[in-house]
Amino acid sequence: MPTAASPAARARPRAGLLVGTLVVAVFALVVGVAAVVMSALALGRSDDAVTIANVARNERPVPPPGPPPTGPPPTGPPTTDRPTTGPTGTDQPAPDPTATGPTAGPTEISPTAKFDVAYEGEKLRVRSKSCGYSGGRMYVDLDNPPTVGVGPENAEFDYDGCDPGKIGIDLPFAQVPGATATPKDCLESIRTDPGRSPVAPTRGMTLCIVTSQDKAAAAGTTQKLVFVTVDAITVDNQTGVLNVTAKAWTVPQ
Repeated sequence: MPTAASPAARARPRAGLLVGTLVVAVFALVVGVAAVVMSALALGRSDDAVTIANVARNERPVPPPGPPPTGPPPTGPPTTDRPTTGPTGTDQPAPDPTATGPTAGPTEISPTAKFDVAYEGEKLRVRSKSCGYSGGRMYVDLDNPPTVGVGPENAEFDYDGCDPGKIGIDLPFAQVPGATATPKDCLESIRTDPGRSPVAPTRGMTLCIVTSQDKAAAAGTTQKLVFVTVDAITVDNQTGVLNVTAKAWTVPQ
């Protein structure tokens, strides 16, 4: 008849099972911790690799340019000249080849040519609009026949103010010794001592003016070389009065 096991004998297998279970649990914990550590290390290395790759890409040297093409240059429309540069350094447009200007300036008129008298002894009374120099000019056309009171686009000279006032001229002109001077004297004076506008008139002064050929042609007349001699300067009712005598020659074509 078998005998019953003692309590100590029964407790030994249970203790062995508990120790085995504890060992397995500790091993599993160690393995888990090791896996976490290794994952963290792998993640860190991955971040470092990305950073190094970005730096390498940003610092990649620019490749040198390739050799220039050896073929013939491309053909295209012909280039035009650059606009001419003025004294101030700013570009100015090139002159229009179709534009026309005066074709017979004083330097192009022969002083030895034969000048025919167009008119002489023309007495003109030129009255300014005020003595205040406030733009009250009176304009004079010296083409045939000479006329006072025209528009500025048709005028050869203007008179403004009074006592003595001033004469404005936008054409080539000069002062000559007197009414007995010749067209040759006029052209020589314009070449060597041209006048500057405006001019303060004085009694006995003679100005010679070369009119515009283009404007004369547009008006159906001829270019003139004109002497204007100042006879008197007076004041009348707060306006200046300039009395002159005009004589003109036709410029040879």
